[in-house]
Amino acid sequence: LLSSQTERNMDRVIELMLASQALQWAVLGVLLLVAAMLLILFVQYNIDRAKGRHAKFLWFEVNAVRPQSDKEEQEASQPSITGKNVNAGQNYGEIGDKYTGIKQREVTQEDVRYLTEEIEKFSKKYADKINRSHITLGYPGCKETTNLANQIYPVLQRMGFNKIEICTLQTFGVVGRKFGVSNAPDNSIMIEIFPADNVE
Repeated sequence: LLSSQTERNMDRVIELMLASQALQWAVLGVLLLVAAMLLILFVQYNIDRAKGRHAKFLWFEVNAVRPQSDKEEQEASQPSITGKNVNAGQNYGEIGDKYTGIKQREVTQEDVRYLTEEIEKFSKKYADKINRSHITLGYPGCKETTNLANQIYPVLQRMGFNKIEICTLQTFGVVGRKFGVSNAPDNSIMIEIFPADNVE
């Protein structure tokens, strides 16, 4: 029923268009206007795309793709390696640069004796000011001083310090010394680990 009504309405519109010359010119004008708009859009789109800009016309906008030359495509496909650790020869078990900087220091028996004496001296000198709830181990936190701190930790436990607080400490290297004894900000005894000074 609805489709037959629609067909009748369409038939009436077509009859009116055939009967009225003005209506024919109006429909023809609209069709020509739409065709002209599409033609201008196509031409403008190609001009903008060739210039590498966004193509815009009325409500249309298309992201332009900049055409690449053959030279640019070749340059883009070639990776550029600028790192210094490029292994360009035979590998005999060492990849990249061989590290020849700071040597790892070790805790010796002499270091343990020195620490024991320094802690006793400091404890006696500042007996009334020391916070005895714990001992503090301070070091810069680089790999070398961290390894040294890991060696000192069990030594301090053997000395009888059950609670050891760790803190990051900015210290400066002291020639010929690995450790120092001072007070921490909370007035506990602090073992300072100095950075290495033995750079090759």
